[in-house]
Amino acid sequence: MFNDPGFCNTNMKMVQVSVDLNDPRNKNPKPQLEDGEFIETFTVPLAELPEQLENLSKQGYILDARIQNVADGIALAREHLL
Repeated sequence: MFNDPGFCNTNMKMVQVSVDLNDPRNKNPKPQLEDGEFIETFTVPLAELPEQLENLSKQGYILDARIQNVADGIALAREHLL
């Protein structure tokens, strides 16, 4: 997992948004990449996030620590029936 490689004193703000996946504008999201960036976009049902990220990790994908933390929270909530 990575979160701002090379930096040890960074901050982040987390926001929650709702996306209408039936809206044609949201069918094929395309990131606006900077030089040297490679970002693949896809949708995953929230209920499947922990398992999907585990599968991606096993396939060799590098996971951002921030989204992995969200998935870990979902898994913990399930485990403790929250």
